[in-house]
Amino acid sequence: METGYQVQNVVVTGRLADSMNLVEMHNKVSDSVYEPGKFPALRIKKFGVGFLLYSSGNFVCSGSRSTDLAQEKVNSLVEMLCKDGFKVKCDNVEVRNIVVSVDLKKSLKLHELAYAIPDSEYDPEAFPGMKLRKGSTRILVFRTGKAIIPGLRTIEEIESTIGWLENTIIAAEGEIETFEKPKY
Repeated sequence: METGYQVQNVVVTGRLADSMNLVEMHNKVSDSVYEPGKFPALRIKKFGVGFLLYSSGNFVCSGSRSTDLAQEKVNSLVEMLCKDGFKVKCDNVEVRNIVVSVDLKKSLKLHELAYAIPDSEYDPEAFPGMKLRKGSTRILVFRTGKAIIPGLRTIEEIESTIGWLENTIIAAEGEIETFEKPKY
């Protein structure tokens, strides 16, 4: 199969300081949201991504389309916060989650595939896609041949999971061919 994939979201985490005064940051950073009674983090939407900053000094950045771009966005945040007078730096950005969309380039018969693939789940009344598992990774597959794979961390893991998905579907389609067709 000529399967293509596209990174939809990269979530990275890291540490900016030993601790941060979120009230002071909220007062200095325009368009930030801090509602400690509802959520313990300062929310900042800048540079095309979203940041969550915690008083512990930790942060989460989501919304980037690549790990390199996520690092650039974090560097931009650090630069902005330093200009606002905060002593922050970030040496250690860690990828926590990469979400990819996959195009298998063919329509799929999910009822039959779910029957042929062990441990798959398909209940079209509850959800329009088939759910598969590869280890701890959950994969959502739709009849259009599109799939969503969250929870990956590296390009190697993405490629390995897509290869597994392709092989699993090919094997199941081969098994489906051997099913006895009802005679009417």
